[in-house]
Amino acid sequence: MEIVTSVGASHSSGADEQGDVSVKLVDITACRILVVDDEMLIRELIKAQLSSAGFSAIDVAEDGLDGVKKISDTKPDLVILDIQMPGMNGIDVLKKVRADPDFDDMPIIVETGHDDKAFRNEVLRAGATDIISKPIDFKLLRLRVRTHLEHRLLVLSLKTYQQRVEQELQAARSMQLQLLPRERDILAIKEKYGVKIDWHYQASSELSGDCWGIHPITDTKFGVFIVDFTGHGVGAAVNTFRLHTVMNDLQPDIESPARYLEKLNDQLIDLIPRGQFATINYSIIDVEQNMLTYASAGHTSPIIESSSMNEVFLGKPDGLPIGIKKSVKFEDHAVALDPGGFLFLYSDALIETPDEEAISLEDDGLLKLVCKTLSQSNEKRPLEVLLNDFYARSPVLPSDDVTAIWVQR
Repeated sequence: MEIVTSVGASHSSGADEQGDVSVKLVDITACRILVVDDEMLIRELIKAQLSSAGFSAIDVAEDGLDGVKKISDTKPDLVILDIQMPGMNGIDVLKKVRADPDFDDMPIIVETGHDDKAFRNEVLRAGATDIISKPIDFKLLRLRVRTHLEHRLLVLSLKTYQQRVEQELQAARSMQLQLLPRERDILAIKEKYGVKIDWHYQASSELSGDCWGIHPITDTKFGVFIVDFTGHGVGAAVNTFRLHTVMNDLQPDIESPARYLEKLNDQLIDLIPRGQFATINYSIIDVEQNMLTYASAGHTSPIIESSSMNEVFLGKPDGLPIGIKKSVKFEDHAVALDPGGFLFLYSDALIETPDEEAISLEDDGLLKLVCKTLSQSNEKRPLEVLLNDFYARSPVLPSDDVTAIWVQR
């Protein structure tokens, strides 16, 4: 039987998405089988035995050279191969066929009268999938043929399914990347408000639960936000699309990021599955008043440099994540942000990824790393230097999505 797997997704309001997996069984007797043997009697006996078992696509080859040619031309699903043949013997056929990557997983059952263990090991090393002894036990041969074909078809079906999933994930990843700010939009913000913006986005898998955005609010104010949904993969990515849809329709609050998060929470909570939520920092920078106002829904502490205060410090990470309950209240925090100061927003991977000694940076460690970056005399962008140090401290890539935004006045 051939196993063909198809997967679909179903969703009901207020319930988690679940995969619907269906398995279809298909008769394997139409699989192409090639019998390679120089003895006509053996060829016909094998063919007759397989035909009696229901197999209908059986071809034969009279020697090794003929077998190699027919394997190349017809691409059988399984080969039954004799070892002792004039001209090109079975071991030479195995080596020739296995040298072609198109046939690296095609099952080849070798028939031989040799009982020598070393010889059988040589046959297996040459590429045989299985060995059956002469005189042939035809009941055993039929069983082996069916077993290897079922296994082959299952593997081919899984490979086809995997390729389809990879293609769909790649398409979804491309769509998700389109949610991020385009370079021309970032350039427009830079020019309009006279700021510098640098950013980094690295998904831990094909799809991410992180996203960020930036947009004009008034002639003197613009907003920047960073979001981190729980989980990874498809579920978290779908939530970023839901969030993006809501934010597109929700006008920013000119004065209060906190009120904006309250409205966002009340609209999003009905769209995401129960038990899933997101942390968000939403900030408004007023370049005329030299003021940063931000509100946090449980996101990481922003790192801020205030030129007037001559200090680099951690902001407040207060607030409940959105998507947990309705009518949550958030708090605005105002900080002077004169020209020369900066706002650094980041996902929790930067403070939770362990180094070689399994020690995470945490808030204070990241703050020290930022201060170290600022003290270095380097023409590179601060965020680039910071991230180089961050990635260098860990022997493995972070297991979580990494997003970072650096806004310089």
